[in-house]
Amino acid sequence: MKLILANLALIAFHPQATSALSSNVEQAPQVLSKTTNVCLNSGNRPSCEVELDVPESCVVDGKSDCPVVFFLHGSGGTNNWFGRTSGVHQAGYIGIYPQGEGGWNTGPKSTNECSWDVFDCEEDPDESGFIANIISEVRNQGANGNVYVIGNSNGAALAMRLASNAGEELPIKGIVTKVTQLLSSPERSGPGGGLNYNQPSSLTPKVSVLNVMGTADNLIPYTGGTSSVFGGDLNFQLMDALDSMKTWAGHNGCNTQPEVTEGLSSDQGTGATFYEYKDCADGTIVEHYAILGGGHNAGGATVDNDKIDYVIAFDFIDRCEAGSASGPPSLPPPPSTAAPVS
Repeated sequence: MKLILANLALIAFHPQATSALSSNVEQAPQVLSKTTNVCLNSGNRPSCEVELDVPESCVVDGKSDCPVVFFLHGSGGTNNWFGRTSGVHQAGYIGIYPQGEGGWNTGPKSTNECSWDVFDCEEDPDESGFIANIISEVRNQGANGNVYVIGNSNGAALAMRLASNAGEELPIKGIVTKVTQLLSSPERSGPGGGLNYNQPSSLTPKVSVLNVMGTADNLIPYTGGTSSVFGGDLNFQLMDALDSMKTWAGHNGCNTQPEVTEGLSSDQGTGATFYEYKDCADGTIVEHYAILGGGHNAGGATVDNDKIDYVIAFDFIDRCEAGSASGPPSLPPPPSTAAPVS
């Protein structure tokens, strides 16, 4: 009996074996969190779910070089939409759709047990550790492509943090951030050990950035400063949107004075302006769309008849993969199913 119990204990606590990468049919993603340990060792996350969406065209002999794209919902949002709306099967990407705990732990949250400046807290979600776990798992399965992150609102805040902490554990190639910018302060926040910095440093690898913001956003102000999402904690301050882009341009060795294209049409606000930061190092891309008069739903806008989700976003990824070629896209639209803005 003791031997049986011992064996059961070993089964219960031994990490699950990694399987070779396999594909799934469209709109039926695999649930990675059911077959692996990706939810462990990244703080308290009772709602944890991670979907893995792998097109058949991406897998050759259990391995893939297709881009690996994370889709991050906003605060209070869900990952349930992405398997139906992401369009990764048409684009030839591997999609990853994680579920946050009522959102992502990128600032003060009423549900947190620890103060934002307790960096070794184990009770609250460690988002960088969570994403690093997922990347490690899919790499072990054979997904070897470059890693990208598309995030909206709170999901974009996490994308900014992941890019700011890019490196061996978080090999982020590029991010698409909708309706948020970098924090100007604090320097670090929340769990994550050395992966909880809020701005890129000289030690951070270069990361391509596409950013979209509404100039009349009443929740995340285009001009920066505080926001109601921080619950009155004035330690948390947002950069001005263009200062955030200048930070990324400087980090990536680009010209920090952008080339500006005005007069673009948009289905939101009164139009759009495109900012292109040229001459970036290592083929990186830094671009910004200002949706003039747009609000907090500007991430779902159409610019010159191309939707951000996901014509412009996917064109950005394709150009990153090709080694850079700047400018607004001119591509056929992906499936017409509307993408969520949360």
